[in-house]
Amino acid sequence: MSTTPRCLRPTRQALALLMTLFAATGTPAQEAPVIRLATNVERSSFPPAEALLRRAYAGLGRQVEFVPWPLTRTLVELNAGRLDGVAMRVDAFFSQTPIVRKIDVPLLQLDIYAFGRPPCPALLPPESLGRHRISYQRGMVATEALVPQAARLPANTPTDAFLYVGMGSADYALMLTVPGTSEVPVQTPQGTLCRVATPLGQAVLYHGVHESHADLVPALEQALRGMRERGEIQQAWAAYEREVTSQNAQLQAQRGRSLKLSPPAASAVAPAPPRR
Repeated sequence: MSTTPRCLRPTRQALALLMTLFAATGTPAQEAPVIRLATNVERSSFPPAEALLRRAYAGLGRQVEFVPWPLTRTLVELNAGRLDGVAMRVDAFFSQTPIVRKIDVPLLQLDIYAFGRPPCPALLPPESLGRHRISYQRGMVATEALVPQAARLPANTPTDAFLYVGMGSADYALMLTVPGTSEVPVQTPQGTLCRVATPLGQAVLYHGVHESHADLVPALEQALRGMRERGEIQQAWAAYEREVTSQNAQLQAQRGRSLKLSPPAASAVAPAPPRR
């Protein structure tokens, strides 16, 4: 028999209370895993997007890591469930990739331009593309949809697409460009490319998350919509365009390297929300 006085023996209720208190105070809360988002392999192309998305996720208590991968690898990682989403993609991407949920708030509208060796015509009618060799970034559905199958010369990166034109392997490279920055010269080892003055079309980019994070969609839509209504998204892109166009920058396409903006634009930062 126990020799402990009955008055000193812990009751079952007391033991349960002690275990609950220990669990609440002795075990730290587990941090939510970092959200991994695929961005354009030419990461310098759209710097404001990363700042804007970091802010949106920070409001949800989540950290973000951006991985600059080719679109082909992005699709492989998404299908394998090893990637949490995409930074920005055109609307058609979400139709073709149903495992990615679109956050229905426009982040950016882009123009589709053709770049070639001088001299460039003022207009390149879409129906004429089939008579040329057209390069574009592989998997970029907005540009790919414009090019007939027989005329396609897909490249892994925008740099490669520009280099194909510079070397004469392609007649034109189709690119999605930020409005206001389309006149930035593109320099290749063979010389400077020219731009067809009239755009071939436009495309709107949206953020997207893997279907495993469907629970984040409403909160992300609310956060990004609020940023858009306050003008923060528009201000971030306008500031980036002003910076690039004011410093006589040029894009350098070099084999084996990412597309380089020279001089580089400072990292774009999303404007602070207005004081209330």
